[in-house]
Amino acid sequence: MADSRPVSPDRVPTLTDVLHGTDGTVASAPTDAPNQETTDDSALAAELLASIQDRIDCLFQARLREAVAPALARAVDGLLRELGPELASAMRETAERAVAQELARRRRKP
Repeated sequence: MADSRPVSPDRVPTLTDVLHGTDGTVASAPTDAPNQETTDDSALAAELLASIQDRIDCLFQARLREAVAPALARAVDGLLRELGPELASAMRETAERAVAQELARRRRKP
């Protein structure tokens, strides 16, 4: 335990002084340096994240495909419903023109 005797003002330690305990142990003032355990934990976390990053990417892509596939299917169905009649009309017109051209060609032949 710390000495409880009064200390004269010229002997009051500051935060940067080394404090000596009554049992002879020495405790230094806190520093701004990071705790070694915290640094080790951070390095370990970064290493683990790097090692599983590829797996995370693959899982993310798979989940994204699963989520996007139904939306794309609905969009394609909607486009087919909208464009189907127009496409059918264009195909009919093309076929009618081809038939008309063939009939005209045959009429010109003797």
